[in-house]
Amino acid sequence: IFLSSPFSVEAVQLLDNIGMPAWKIGSGEVDNKSLIDAVSKTGKPILLSTGMSKWSDIDKTINVVKSYGNPISVFQCTTSYPCSSSNLGLNNINELKERYGFPVGFSDHSGNIFSGLAAVTLGASIIEVHTVFSKECFGPDVSSSITIDELSQLVSGVRFIDKAINSPVLKD
Repeated sequence: IFLSSPFSVEAVQLLDNIGMPAWKIGSGEVDNKSLIDAVSKTGKPILLSTGMSKWSDIDKTINVVKSYGNPISVFQCTTSYPCSSSNLGLNNINELKERYGFPVGFSDHSGNIFSGLAAVTLGASIIEVHTVFSKECFGPDVSSSITIDELSQLVSGVRFIDKAINSPVLKD
C-alpha cells in the first residue's frame, strides 16, 4: 500500500484526491493542529509517530483524532538516526497500549532487525523501518535503514514470534 506523510493541509488535499488510504503523521507534526484536523476530517486511519512528543502532546492529538472517530495506531519512535539500543524506548510500547487502547506500532531507526523483533515480542503490531538496497548506498538514512534481505528476515522473524506467542503449550 502506498502511503505518504503529509506536512501541510495542501498536501492532505492532494493526497486525498489521489486516493491515499491512510495517513502517516511524522513525529514532528504531532502538535500541528491544522494538519491533524485535515487528516482526521477524511475519516481514514491514522498512524501517529511519537518520536518528538511528550505525553501531553500525544494526549492532545489522540483526543482530537478520537473526536473525529478515525481508526488510529500510535507508534513508539525515537527520532535519532541511527538510534542506539539504549534509546529505542521499547519500554513505552506497553505504556502506549495501556494509555490509549489502540494498536501500537514501532518506528525503527536502529538499522538492524533486532529492535523490530523485540518490539513485536513486547506487543507492537505494526513495524515501520527504512529500507535500502545496500548499506553501501549514499544518503542520510542509510545508517538507520535495513536492507531488503534484512526486511525479509524481519518479516520471517515477526511471523515466527507471532506464532510462538499465539500457540500456547499447556503443561499438565
